[in-house]
Amino acid sequence: MKSSIKFLGATLLLSLSLLMTTHAKPNVLFIACDDMNDWVGFLDGHPDTRTPNMDRLAKRGIIFDRAYCASPICGPSRAAVLTGLKPETSGVYNNQGTYIDYVPDAVTLPKFFKNNGYLVMGCGKINHAMGCVVPDNYHEFGPDAGAIGGPFTWEELNMNPGTKVERKDIAGISDEIKSGIVKNVYPGKVIERGSLKATLPLNGIDNRIDRPANGYNTFDWGPVSVNDDAMPDGKMASWAEQKLRSNYTAPFFLAVGFYRPHQPWYAPAKYFKPFEGRELALPPSLTNDLGDCGEAAKHYAHYPWSGSFATVLKHHQWQEAIRGYLASIHFVDAQVGRLLDALDASPYADNTIVVLWSDHGWELGEKEHWGKHSPWEGSMRVPLVIVPPKELNIPANRSDAFASLLDLYPTLADLCGLDVPTQLDGKSLKPVVSGQSNGVRDHIVTTLGRSTFCIRKGNMKLIRYYDGSEELYDLIKDPNEFHNIVTKPEHREILTELRALAPVDNRYKQFVRHGQYKAVIDSDGTTKLYDMLHPKSGIGEHTEVSADKPEVLARIRTHLRDMETNARYVTIPFSGSN
Repeated sequence: MKSSIKFLGATLLLSLSLLMTTHAKPNVLFIACDDMNDWVGFLDGHPDTRTPNMDRLAKRGIIFDRAYCASPICGPSRAAVLTGLKPETSGVYNNQGTYIDYVPDAVTLPKFFKNNGYLVMGCGKINHAMGCVVPDNYHEFGPDAGAIGGPFTWEELNMNPGTKVERKDIAGISDEIKSGIVKNVYPGKVIERGSLKATLPLNGIDNRIDRPANGYNTFDWGPVSVNDDAMPDGKMASWAEQKLRSNYTAPFFLAVGFYRPHQPWYAPAKYFKPFEGRELALPPSLTNDLGDCGEAAKHYAHYPWSGSFATVLKHHQWQEAIRGYLASIHFVDAQVGRLLDALDASPYADNTIVVLWSDHGWELGEKEHWGKHSPWEGSMRVPLVIVPPKELNIPANRSDAFASLLDLYPTLADLCGLDVPTQLDGKSLKPVVSGQSNGVRDHIVTTLGRSTFCIRKGNMKLIRYYDGSEELYDLIKDPNEFHNIVTKPEHREILTELRALAPVDNRYKQFVRHGQYKAVIDSDGTTKLYDMLHPKSGIGEHTEVSADKPEVLARIRTHLRDMETNARYVTIPFSGSN
């Protein structure tokens, strides 16, 4: 039986190779969703979800049950997809800037296809900065994600009356017509524009409770009185439909970056209706879940990304928030359906690779966390489906092979018969797609800022934070990561094995946690200080504060000098004011 399976896989791979060399190269429809976790039907992530279109797509292709992002935050995750480089290679660890600020000479995935004779088109959020940050990547770029993916303007979402709002187009050029001074009050901002009638915030929660320095309301959810095409994602779907109806003389690469289900969870009212009038399933939770975790873990869990789980509970909004997230997934699923219908009705139906992916997940109370940017499965695991061209007759399947979003670049190059660039960190999944192999890697690594990472091998998952604290989970026995077993003596051998797989960025030699501060010491001895609980930037190493906090930096330097330690991970006790 095994030999028959191997023969079938080898035959499919040979057919694939022959087709790429003797026929027109396949087109690529590259569909991205934002902040979408496993609450999709084909992953059984939530019993109440409604994703009929993604599910019908999944039935055509290969579902990767163990797919992970390179980093659980938009900037570094999308940089990894576009460049094929892991954060330790590119240096992209946070949302400051885009990949071009770190690796300006990188040939990105769309530019690679452009260089290889493809007509490359895109819209929406493919790069982290939503729009066409690097126009040279595309021949044509369509609608962007608007004001955080909703029907409101930046002025309407601004929480600070009297402030200036500068609106930029997708190329980053200021649009003075749409810029201006915010005059409406917040909260209680009344919007009446055409069919759109709303009072913001829709959930009644003042976003300034958790993020007082955040300029825009992102911690919100509720139905809006508009149709699909009044939403940025609807505009993208309409634009992409037109592209799929067009005639081309060259193969195309069409990237569509939907913004939902990214917060705020605004969607046309009809997408909320299936979830109304009933109790929705809540994510699994455990009292004192973080009792066996360190302080760094608690920072990631509790400090608000856009808003905190504690605030959701305080305002009795857990059910309504889940309703908003599921409605947003249902809405973007409908937009995916529009693309599939257009593709099926086009001349390209039989010769197009379709990829559906999300840049990372989102947690709605798991591990006491609300958001992304955590080391747990809700943030790390992503939906990933690869549908080969119909004319190859490769049977649909599920795979438990480890897959990283890093693998998308080499996989698509390989599937299209192009020479895979040798500098990429990802691995081609073509052998898995074709059925030739059960996997191309034996473990997966996901990075959360410099020197915080997760390693999964088999059923076991190690989390190590930048201060050296650790968590270990058996994801078969404990899929919700409730019980940290890192101190159990019976796991010493697997701990040693996982620690040996730790990613290393040699640009940095030492990491220090001092209360809410993280010091990163470069290989040349330069020290950078980050406020991990920054009131504007939120949790993470986004804002360098050495100039603002010289006393904190001085304490760290003095302590390291007195300790005379070269340890890679150091925790310095902290007391008193910041």
